[in-house]
Amino acid sequence: MNVTLRQLRAYVEVVHCGGFTAASKRLHLTQSATSLLVRELEGQLGLQLLDRSTRKLAMTEAGQEFLQSAERILGDVELAVNHVQDRLEKRRGRLTVATTPVMAATLLPEVIASFQQAHPAISVRLADCPIDEIIRQVQDGEADFGVGVFTGIEADLQRTPLMRHALGAMIPQGWPLARRRRDIAWADLADQPMIVVPQSSGSLPQIDRVLHQSGIAAKPRFEVRYIWSALGLVEAGLGIAVVPSYAKLALRPRRARFRMLHDPVVHRKIELVTQTGRSMSPAAEAFREHLAARCRQLQE
Repeated sequence: MNVTLRQLRAYVEVVHCGGFTAASKRLHLTQSATSLLVRELEGQLGLQLLDRSTRKLAMTEAGQEFLQSAERILGDVELAVNHVQDRLEKRRGRLTVATTPVMAATLLPEVIASFQQAHPAISVRLADCPIDEIIRQVQDGEADFGVGVFTGIEADLQRTPLMRHALGAMIPQGWPLARRRRDIAWADLADQPMIVVPQSSGSLPQIDRVLHQSGIAAKPRFEVRYIWSALGLVEAGLGIAVVPSYAKLALRPRRARFRMLHDPVVHRKIELVTQTGRSMSPAAEAFREHLAARCRQLQE
């Protein structure tokens, strides 16, 4: 059996319009073409759907039963087509972004808010986790992409640069370094109690290298897993933390100060990672474009 949508549509229109002439106009077909489609449908089904023996077109009993099925099929097809078109036009869908906790609280909220103003029917899920968990979620397909600062990374992931940021120091309010109006040098961290965050951003090896090259003996006082923990310790006056520049968005100015570090200025790249060879959904692609545009604005 090879029943087509054109045949179904022709039959439904003929019934709704009460005849072939009006139905042909709605279908933009000749009357003979419309009649042929209905006859082909009857031939495929092996049933007579329309009674043509009377002046007024009428459905047979089989035609009445088949009409509901034909209408349901056409309705389902139209619904499916509209749904796919909506997705292609990036009007609906859902996506998951995996990122570090500090980026989830600083950089991404504004990006998500402005994105959902433009795409209110797209649902965005934010997974805040350490770098190694971001990589795992992208590899396993749990997240559409990851956003963060990545060092060594697996070959099955593709990296796309978004923007650069520099490292700076979070200093308790009232400390001598916090009272300086200008940025500070790495050498100023000598003999200061330090709060280190080895797993959250992957920056500890780079920080250790800069301190070593500058001849500075750091004094790690606390080692914590997340930058949020480090910020709490800084605000309590327990030490200084070296953090990404975007972390200053989370500061409470009355309790801590942020100062950029120079000599040298250490830049790091924020990147987007995706699974190599995996195509993005229209919703994820729309968010990626929006995020990249926002990062370009922040970089200018």
